[in-house]
Amino acid sequence: MDSKRIDIGVGLALCVLSVVIYWYADQYTGRGVNSYGPNFFPQALSVLLFLASMGLMYQGFRQQMAEALDVDRRGLINAGITLVLAVSYIGLMRLVGFYAASVAFLYITMVVLGQKNLKVRIASSVIVGSIVYAIFFYLLKIPLPEGVLFESVY
Repeated sequence: MDSKRIDIGVGLALCVLSVVIYWYADQYTGRGVNSYGPNFFPQALSVLLFLASMGLMYQGFRQQMAEALDVDRRGLINAGITLVLAVSYIGLMRLVGFYAASVAFLYITMVVLGQKNLKVRIASSVIVGSIVYAIFFYLLKIPLPEGVLFESVY
């Protein structure tokens, strides 16, 4: 089976899954801390999953067989390193907190993926980390890990 068919098949399966998740989350009723209820976040994620799976299906339709079989060794190594960094990020988050771990993860990932400009690496990691922190902490009112190094003792 070629990669075009795999992309289309997986994309179709994920589209169906996202519709099922959206429908299932619609059954949650009530009102949360904010103006939206408990169904908001699962439904928002299912919409994003649906859009991403549509993109995968689109890519499958446009992809050529030769391009799909061409594996870049350096890209595969970078993907493995990024996976290890993502797993390490979880442990680091427990130690130093969400914000510091996120900034460090983004910075190191940019180094691994070849971003040369130091100013871009620093600015991007701080800005993206701050935006993500603000969205979860202030907008969605989701408590984030502070880390054992910065926990306040009462």
